[in-house]
Amino acid sequence: MIKKIIIAALSCLILFSLTACNPGGNNQESGSKNGTYDQLVKNVNELLSAAALQYDVGLDFESEYVYGLAQAEISSLRLLIDNVLWLKGEGEEISDIIGDAPYSDWDEIVAAGLGSDAPFYFEGLLWKMQGEKEKANELFKKAQANPLHEDRDFYYIKKMSVKDLYELRKEVVELENKIYAAYTPRGVLLTERTGAEFSPAYHLAMASDRAASASQAAQCALNALLCSPYSPALYGNAALYALAAGDIELTAEILSDGLYLAPDDVSINYAAAVVSYAGDDNASAKVYLDKAKANATGDMLARVNELYAKIGG
Repeated sequence: MIKKIIIAALSCLILFSLTACNPGGNNQESGSKNGTYDQLVKNVNELLSAAALQYDVGLDFESEYVYGLAQAEISSLRLLIDNVLWLKGEGEEISDIIGDAPYSDWDEIVAAGLGSDAPFYFEGLLWKMQGEKEKANELFKKAQANPLHEDRDFYYIKKMSVKDLYELRKEVVELENKIYAAYTPRGVLLTERTGAEFSPAYHLAMASDRAASASQAAQCALNALLCSPYSPALYGNAALYALAAGDIELTAEILSDGLYLAPDDVSINYAAAVVSYAGDDNASAKVYLDKAKANATGDMLARVNELYAKIGG
């Protein structure tokens, strides 16, 4: 347990140090491949190292979050390059350029890396390159609202030759495929992206709004966890929504991390008791219920007592 908590804290420090990097300027109109691009690749590789470290010690949701940040960064750059190539006359349709690349639109990239500002920045830059300043500025504002926002400077891509763009794209796709092979993102957007996808409060509000659909509410609660996996309370919340949706497998996976990060959390222990009870492990269920009852109040206390009654506690 101690090792997992230490690794989680270490990874938080790694992430905060990465967001302090400023690989570009503020005007998005200068830059060079050897400046902003090299810094982006360096940042992505550091993210991959942090993600692999977390995965190795069993912190699945934390690892997925960091992989998602790396994926969103590099996939957004690749999709920008694809669009610029298309604007320069390559391919009849943009899909001809995208080919079998992992992500074909900005929504998919946002869902893969819920904590990232990169899709909003790079799409904004694409609109800026086309002279659509109002659309560009709207997206830049959304990127800047993200607490992980960092300045970038990739406007120079518009001026690159087709030959150089293809060479750059080859490098980017190699890294993109490497990340894509390392993890399977579970984020799903259930509505048009707003720029608030980095906020767990946004996803929890959506979960409440979609309470009539247990599966959709559970996905929203999962999104809240995926965009902020260092917040212990989100594990209990996501576990309860997964239980309501009847997804015991997802609940158990959430609890695997949650019990390490918040071993005394009421919701986490109650959910763990339900999973244990469903698996005919009443002894473990009682242990988790005892922990939950120590701090349970109101509706949760009633649910704890109800489960006690079922198992003869």
